[in-house]
Amino acid sequence: MERDIKDIVGVLMRVLGGGEVLPAELNDLEFEAEGELAAAINEAFIKLQEFAYDRDLRQSDPARDRAMRAELQGCLDRIVQASP
Repeated sequence: MERDIKDIVGVLMRVLGGGEVLPAELNDLEFEAEGELAAAINEAFIKLQEFAYDRDLRQSDPARDRAMRAELQGCLDRIVQASP
């Protein structure tokens, strides 16, 4: 995996471990991939943006927080499957 893709995977793992991510952190992430891996990374990036921007909603709704983290786990699983 390229370093930049590892950065996204690192953010996913941090969030899945119970952490948070700020929208500004996501602005600094860049990645380049092709095919199925590109689709998986793009989906993860979008879900991470939603997760970051919905922080206030998630903090007031634990079920929503768990659901969003579960979606991110699915994204990570797809990245792993698509990785060479």
